[in-house]
Amino acid sequence: METPRGRYAGLSADERRIQRRERLREAALETIAEEGVGGLKVRALCVRAGLNDRYFYEIYSHTDRLLYELVDEQLAEVVAAVMGVIATEPADTRVRLRAVVEASVDAIADHPARRRLTIDMQTTDELRRRRTELVSVVAEVMLDQGRELLGEAAVTGVHAQLAARTVAHGGLELLTEWLRDELDIDRAQLVDFLVAMILTASEITETVRREMVGS
Repeated sequence: METPRGRYAGLSADERRIQRRERLREAALETIAEEGVGGLKVRALCVRAGLNDRYFYEIYSHTDRLLYELVDEQLAEVVAAVMGVIATEPADTRVRLRAVVEASVDAIADHPARRRLTIDMQTTDELRRRRTELVSVVAEVMLDQGRELLGEAAVTGVHAQLAARTVAHGGLELLTEWLRDELDIDRAQLVDFLVAMILTASEITETVRREMVGS
């Protein structure tokens, strides 16, 4: 039986390229999990993926391109997991908040590559920029949930935005320190504290308002 023109082992050129891309991505995630982002070297990735070096450059101009593609996708998957929890949990502030925090921590801590990426998110200017974008997304989700769950009682305005960003920054930094094993607490204790910290965001805002009125 004649093999269709332009096909090899039953795959077209485009299909083989897609297959090689996936092998490189899998190799990169494994490398990040084991060595961090500093371990992403073209030759090492190709050896792990079982590919010739030239195939890497057919797809990516530099390892940074591959890294940032993976970072964006992994962050998007974490956000999607959180939004899925929000969509299914009842409209009870504490119940939903705890479920969201638990899902966020689990989505990162239980995925080796995401775990290491979170730790390495301040190693380059571009990763720091993405970390800042993540903080903005988390802060906006907090504000949106406050408006949805509390209605007119929700704290709004610039001070609410600053409080949300402060909590998002602080929460991400605590999570990162915990992932580095720098905090002598277990996962349940981390979740408990993050939940309590988020619940106090409105109190932070009111304190700032009182200070400004009194000044």
